[in-house]
Amino acid sequence: GVATVDEIAAVTFTRKAAAELRERLQIHLEERIREWAGEDDALDRERLSAALDGIDRVFVGTIHAFCARLLRERPLEVGLDPAFEELPVEERMRASRHFWDAYLERLTRDAAPILEELSDAGLRPSRLWGLFGHLVENPDVHFPTDETAPPSTSELGEIRTTLDQLVDRGWELMPDQEPARGWDSLQKKLRTLQFTRDVTGWTESADFFDALSRLCKPGPRGHAITQNRWRDAAMAKALRDRVDAFGVGDTAARALVNRWYAHRYALAIRLVHRAALDFAEHRKRAGRLDFQDLLVLTAELLRSNPGVRRQLGCRYRRILVDEFQDTDPLQAEIMLLLSSEPAPEEGDAAADGGTRSDDADWRVVVPRDGALFVVGDPKQSIYRFRRADIQLYGFVKDRFSDFGGVLELTTNFRSLPPIGELVNELFDSERFFPPSATAEQAGFEPLNTRPAKGGSSGGVYWYAVTPEAARGDAVAAADAAGIATWIADRVASGERSAGDFLILTRMRSHLDSYARALEAFSLPLQVTGAGVGVETELRELQAVLECMIDPSNPVKVVAVLVGLFFGIDYERLVQHRLEGGGFDVIRPLDRGHADVTQALTALNAWWRASTMDPAVIFVSRIASELGLLPFAGAGDLGALRAGALVYALDAVRAAALAGDASLPGALDALQAALDLAEAEAPLEPGRPDVVRLMNLHQAKGLEAEVVILADPTGSR
Repeated sequence: GVATVDEIAAVTFTRKAAAELRERLQIHLEERIREWAGEDDALDRERLSAALDGIDRVFVGTIHAFCARLLRERPLEVGLDPAFEELPVEERMRASRHFWDAYLERLTRDAAPILEELSDAGLRPSRLWGLFGHLVENPDVHFPTDETAPPSTSELGEIRTTLDQLVDRGWELMPDQEPARGWDSLQKKLRTLQFTRDVTGWTESADFFDALSRLCKPGPRGHAITQNRWRDAAMAKALRDRVDAFGVGDTAARALVNRWYAHRYALAIRLVHRAALDFAEHRKRAGRLDFQDLLVLTAELLRSNPGVRRQLGCRYRRILVDEFQDTDPLQAEIMLLLSSEPAPEEGDAAADGGTRSDDADWRVVVPRDGALFVVGDPKQSIYRFRRADIQLYGFVKDRFSDFGGVLELTTNFRSLPPIGELVNELFDSERFFPPSATAEQAGFEPLNTRPAKGGSSGGVYWYAVTPEAARGDAVAAADAAGIATWIADRVASGERSAGDFLILTRMRSHLDSYARALEAFSLPLQVTGAGVGVETELRELQAVLECMIDPSNPVKVVAVLVGLFFGIDYERLVQHRLEGGGFDVIRPLDRGHADVTQALTALNAWWRASTMDPAVIFVSRIASELGLLPFAGAGDLGALRAGALVYALDAVRAAALAGDASLPGALDALQAALDLAEAEAPLEPGRPDVVRLMNLHQAKGLEAEVVILADPTGSR
């Protein structure tokens, strides 16, 4: 009776976990309503029935989906088109690349001074693509841009002389012939320096510092040598010591290199930061937002609009956040601002004695009673690369101690007693966890497991895999065969259903081996993040599109002819050429080998169609004419491969809907789909009763009756 379903927001970490939570909520409501049947307390039953009727109005989803909902309720306050769209991941990659290329082209056309500065520093703008992506991913992080002057020519004199002497001495000690087992690491560096000095003379600052940096290391370990590969072992050791004294650790040479890097860093950040800001403004203006945009704009909305924040806070009176240890600062800010009351409006500020000094600082706000509930375990934080931080978790936990309550949950419901006993015995040691939490590490907490239903300890099975070869793929193949057989026997006997099983691996690299083993027993399966795709089919389709874009290029024409779709061998191509045939799709000749001329005629028909139809229509026609879907579906992992193909073709459709219906646009969309190797695209989404297969990171928030930790490979 303290909240209706439309006032509740449950934020989970993954869409998969959100779907399971929503399903459980509905089932639980239905069960409770049945329990109330025939009892006197009609009010509770009425509330539960109303909740079930309004189940579609409760929010259960990821933080990004929640932010999208908030922005759709109040888009104009942050200057956003109410019809904004969320960029699919593959579309975002393509848009980033297009914007970056166009940005560099514009700088070149305008002869921007920054380009000359970068050139003097030995930086090519095209090489800053990765840095651009990093700043786009972290729009709320401040990257210092303080200018650092490069070392002057006068500061380099003595360092230059010493470097020349070291290279000369190293060259004298080199043997005339390469040693049987190759040059050692120091020899390779000195030989490279000898070569670059001969070619460039190190006259430009960029060339000199590139050379100098090769001998500079932070330490404490210096350069390694193999003495028997030098002319004189004792002299080689003496040279190694001189090199280490010159460039390893806190030396004058390394200090100059660091100043040079700082100078280059500031130039790179200045260029890329401007590009990232322009790209963010471009996405906002176009109404096509990525995940980070949703977070940044929602935080801005709540931070700068007290009235909107108050209204949304009343709209979502109960906010529940799962997996809080994986929350980054932006997400924490959104949750704390939304659940707290802003300072009074201008008219009633004096009456309430309110001030506005800290009302938008999420670090000091106080949530309303019962407005915010979070669950987290710092030992489960595995997403540091997404900016989750144990210190942030500790800070918010301390704040909860001030304004609310902190409840320690110590019972482990998922693991069986043998697992708990093993973990407690092993990890109750300061070698792993401190007795109490620190700023860097969670404290040790025992796993207080509960016996399985019926009082038994449940089934925990251990077995060894001893393949003939010790390679990881051999281990995975043997392990996959054993697990698939074990599952198939239990499903066939009626003891279990396929949906009872969840197979987890530490890494993604061998997921396809397990998928193939399960498919061999006709077990229905769902794979998450395996990268099981249709690379061959999509590469061939890309080759066709490249040929349609440049139909007179014989290299691209031959690439299609020898590929999957036509399968013409080189002997027939040679015979075709000797008989006077050509490789021009626009004007195919009627002479040459019959198989080749027939293929060229088909390509000519495709090219004519490509000049008249939008790319999405043309690609769909080609896929249908060639039977790509049946081809993918008929092979190994057919359902997964066919689903991945549908996903890739849908990316072409999405590009067309976004306004790019050209062949180059379709080509880019297919490339983006290929680059996104983790894309999960089952042919039958949501199919029930399937064996679930994924790596450990994907399993957060999920459960199963039978959990199998698979793939015992790797050095760890």
